[in-house]
Amino acid sequence: MHLFYSKNISKKEIQLDAEESRHLVKVLRLTDGEECHVIDGIGNRYHCRINAAHPKKAILTILSKEKIQENFGIHIAAAPTKNLNRWEWFLEKATEMGIDRISPITSFHSERKVLKQDRQERILVSAMKQSYKTTLPQLDELCKFDAFIKQEFEGQKFIAHCYDSMPKKALKDVFKANKPAILLIGPEGDFSEQEVQEAMNCGFQAISMGESRLRTETAAIVACHSIHLLNE
Repeated sequence: MHLFYSKNISKKEIQLDAEESRHLVKVLRLTDGEECHVIDGIGNRYHCRINAAHPKKAILTILSKEKIQENFGIHIAAAPTKNLNRWEWFLEKATEMGIDRISPITSFHSERKVLKQDRQERILVSAMKQSYKTTLPQLDELCKFDAFIKQEFEGQKFIAHCYDSMPKKALKDVFKANKPAILLIGPEGDFSEQEVQEAMNCGFQAISMGESRLRTETAAIVACHSIHLLNE
């Protein structure tokens, strides 16, 4: 069944925005009386009937509502890549896989320090719909590393790095299954040794995700997938 996203939801009706309405009418060519699903990004899926197939403001009648429990316990904080396509690929795939929160951070070796919030959010919405998820990941504003690590976080705290001279353990050996976790992933030049130490001073445990030296976006996806596997 066709799936749409909306935040404009009342007890009985849902109004789609211009982009979703246009897709419903112009692309899918749905008409009054046909049925579809709508998700709200906060865990609810609605079974609806099209009441007014308007290309700018489609109105749907709610037939039923289902609460979908999606809590992955995964928070990835990563330095956006210089190549924006790679960062956007991570956003898409992490959302498809299932992630609760994404925090872009800038550190000593960061090469990208500007992101467009609205563009990132559109990617997350598209990936949420594609994977038939009902929960939109929380996407934070870009934040400096030193300020970020001083925040309060629920659950386990990890930082990945590639320094042989600094202590670290395999993620699989220290991760506690089915408990929330935040994992820091550095830029292509890695975190500086000082940043790793600062994070450890703030309660983050240093971890490794294998012998291979991974690109930032690859490491972030590996972290997300590894936590899913360890939670099974």
